[in-house]
Amino acid sequence: MVRARQLAAALAAIGVFAASCAAADVYKCTGPQGQVTYSESPCPGQPSVKMDVRPPSDSRDAGRPPDPVPPAVAPPGGAATAAPLVAPVPALAPGGYELSYSERQRIANLEQIEKLTTAYREQRQAATLEIANIRRGVVARMSADDLVKKDQYWADLSRLEAERRRAAASQLVNLFAAYR
Repeated sequence: MVRARQLAAALAAIGVFAASCAAADVYKCTGPQGQVTYSESPCPGQPSVKMDVRPPSDSRDAGRPPDPVPPAVAPPGGAATAAPLVAPVPALAPGGYELSYSERQRIANLEQIEKLTTAYREQRQAATLEIANIRRGVVARMSADDLVKKDQYWADLSRLEAERRRAAASQLVNLFAAYR
C-alpha cells in the first residue's frame, strides 16, 4: 500500500515535470555579431522572438503529414451525422505508384535544379530523368548498391570536368534503363 502511494506520487511528479517542460516558452535571440541562441526567457538587450514550439507528432508515416478528417455533414432536414472516418485516398502518380513524403520532397528539390540557370546542362537533364523515374516507382525498387551508384553519379554531375559530367549522365541513364 505504501509502495503504491510512492509510485503514484512519483508518477504525478513526473507528469507535472513533463507538462511544465512542454509548456515552457522558447525565445530565439540574436546577438550583436549575429549569433543565434535559444532561451526560456527573452534575452536582455538583444532582439528576441518567441518561438511557436509544438510537441512532436505521433505520426510515424515517414514524416508525412496526417490526412485531414472530413467534417460532419448535416443531411437536408435532419440532424448532423458523423462523417465516416475514412481518410481521402492520396493522389497517385501517373503510373499508379503512390509517392511517399520523402519522394515528393526529392521531386521538389530536383525541380529546383531543373530551373537553376547556374546548373550544368547534365544536372538539369539528370534531374528531369530522376523525377520521371521517381514517379514511376523505379527509385523505390532500386537496390541499395544502385542507390549508392546513383548518388555517386550525382556527385560526378557537379564536377568541373565536362567529360566526367557527360560520363556520369550517361551512366545514370543506363542505371535507370536497367529497371525498365
